[in-house]
Amino acid sequence: MIRLAFAVFLLLIGSASAFAHGDEYFDTHPTPHGGQMRMAGPYHLELVTGKNAVTLYVTDHAGANVDTTGGSAKVIITSGKKKRYVVVLSSAGDNALKGEGEFKLSKASTVSVLVALPGQEPQRATFNLSKHGKGAAKSHH
Repeated sequence: MIRLAFAVFLLLIGSASAFAHGDEYFDTHPTPHGGQMRMAGPYHLELVTGKNAVTLYVTDHAGANVDTTGGSAKVIITSGKKKRYVVVLSSAGDNALKGEGEFKLSKASTVSVLVALPGQEPQRATFNLSKHGKGAAKSHH
């Protein structure tokens, strides 16, 4: 009986760690759209930037798309000590939130995101573009 309980315990620990991904994990694995990914509560958030555009893709911990209909996000980009830019994102269909605004990114930029989806608690994530040399991808659209 003790062996069975121990085996179940090990399986639970193993399965829990399979779904818990830290920044180091995301920084070393490819992402669906080439951006930087972070975990925020029950979501994985992938940040992709383009010229004056920001897209945030939302998936669950299993990688399935999360419907963003009626959702929004606030993105705060910090470049340098005094430069802050705010971009508001709105639902863009499927699992994407998109917005436009004027901003400048550098390898030293940090991007803070607050995501609000209907019926869910707001979630936060911070993207550090210099971490491990992988920043937010440039959109090709």
